[in-house]
Amino acid sequence: MVVPAGNPYMRSEKPEASGFDRIEMATLALDDLSDALQEKVVLTDLEVRREGPTYAIDTIAQLKPFFPKDSFTLILGSDAASNFDKWHKADALKKMVEVLVVRRPSEKSAKSGFPEVEIDALDISATKVREIIESGGDPKEFLTDSVLTYIKERGLYGSK
Repeated sequence: MVVPAGNPYMRSEKPEASGFDRIEMATLALDDLSDALQEKVVLTDLEVRREGPTYAIDTIAQLKPFFPKDSFTLILGSDAASNFDKWHKADALKKMVEVLVVRRPSEKSAKSGFPEVEIDALDISATKVREIIESGGDPKEFLTDSVLTYIKERGLYGSK
């Protein structure tokens, strides 16, 4: 399940792309996956529709009644995992979910205490992709054509 962030309370400034934009970009990216992968991924706008700051624990609490027999694994990047103890009700959240940390190929262990897995993925963060766009660089090796077109059409991240 892919859950684009709503209004993350730990972020110092509001995301440039609106919640609608983030949902649309995620939809486009998922549409570009193979049919076999698309069947395994669900996108939800739960956090984007929620008013005020969004907390992972509230999202999990909202999802659990719909999946009472399922367990949840919160998949985080190393950067998010390193700040997990600062999350809203982090201890309670740890009791509700398993946490799995995904490392980029060049990253060292997050030393977060959570299980980690290294995946064969692009070795770049979303922040770095936004910086490339803002500086007028070409991020097409990191984004699908449909997502890049959307970003350019909306003028997101300083694109032209």
